[in-house]
Amino acid sequence: MSVTEKITGFVLDSRYEKIPPQAVATAKTALLDCLGVALAGSKEDCAKICGQIARQENANGEATVFGQGFKSSALQAAFANGTAAHALDYDHSFTLMGQPTAPIIPAIVSLGDSLGASGRAVLEAYVCGFEVTAKLALSLKDSTQDWHAPGTLGSLGATVACAKLLQLNASEIAMALGMTASMASGVVANFGTMTKPLHVGLGARNGVLAAKLAQAGYTANAKGLEAGGGFFKTFYLVAPPENGPLDELGQVYELIDAGIKIKAYPCGGLTHTAIDAVLDMRAAHQIAPEAVESIEANVSQNTYNRIVFKIPQTALQGKFSMGYILSRALIDGKIGLDTFTDSAIRDRRVLELAEKVNMKLDPALNASAEGSRPAKVTIRLKDGKSFSRQVVFPKGSAEAPLSAGELEGKFVECARQAIKEPAIQRALESVQRWETLDDIRPLCQLLSGKP
Repeated sequence: MSVTEKITGFVLDSRYEKIPPQAVATAKTALLDCLGVALAGSKEDCAKICGQIARQENANGEATVFGQGFKSSALQAAFANGTAAHALDYDHSFTLMGQPTAPIIPAIVSLGDSLGASGRAVLEAYVCGFEVTAKLALSLKDSTQDWHAPGTLGSLGATVACAKLLQLNASEIAMALGMTASMASGVVANFGTMTKPLHVGLGARNGVLAAKLAQAGYTANAKGLEAGGGFFKTFYLVAPPENGPLDELGQVYELIDAGIKIKAYPCGGLTHTAIDAVLDMRAAHQIAPEAVESIEANVSQNTYNRIVFKIPQTALQGKFSMGYILSRALIDGKIGLDTFTDSAIRDRRVLELAEKVNMKLDPALNASAEGSRPAKVTIRLKDGKSFSRQVVFPKGSAEAPLSAGELEGKFVECARQAIKEPAIQRALESVQRWETLDDIRPLCQLLSGKP
């Protein structure tokens, strides 16, 4: 069977009743996390600009644009909501390739809102999209990763999920995947700019658009993924991908085996183990920032390649600046939403300490275990003392999970940026009983931010 045939067969065979309860529970956690960070992200300039463009289209008001108080088409809502969901770099990730599943929830919630879909139908669609994306990521783990996975694999995952929600047949699913092979994109050179979250907005929109086009009879190469000149040869230089993970679709659920990593901090995930190390040492040794002579952060190759800004010039660059982030962690004792504002990154005290941070590539810090992001931080003081801490798995991963209270706390903190307290509590309750919702539209209305 071709890759497309394996994916299509899994999507057609999937039913909510077949999904293991643990996978459903993880899916609901993913929905809670994504909707929360999208509400907070809706107040970022990148999301507001996407919202303005959606308003200018004057499309039918069938789907909610989170936190911006209006409705648009499912396509434009997915575009704006996807961008908002990734705007703060606070959305959950997978064990590989960062956040490859990021576009799925914005796509299916926007499409589901327009359809009046039930909670079960949306969960069923999400599981299809997540599992396909996760298996593709695992099958491609040894290939080049210069593309931003949410824009490439995430577009495919969003397409699969939307195809399931629209109940497309086998031929239509293949057509949708073939179209998405041409629409997917996202270059890592745009990290630290508004275009990084745009990758997720476009990925979500791609999923809705491809599924709707296929439903209407639009055609593409039915083997656009594996064909010569197709997706795999173009993006990942392999054709076909390693088939083991794809053969397990519907049998081994990555929502259970790998799960998701909830971000404890709203910045590039490759910095999180270093943040954990600094916060641990700060708490254990009461380190005063003015006593610091130097901070050395030893990191793996992937972190060294992606966390590129020494001293940030913008709040977005701050999310990918090891010096700024570790200085903030040591001075403030936390990394939160208020860490990454344009005024915060101009704090002279923080920037002076950031100059003392040196990020070094350490070949010994090999991310051998899936989901690991090893970092070793050494803080040297002016009096000659030094402290070191190595962390392999970040807070929020399966090895160091957030508690239920911490998950709810993150949702509430994020939601407060866009909606009022009564709506927050009602939305939280609705997400917690997602599978019982006959229609997700009342929940989406709570997320709109309307008075």
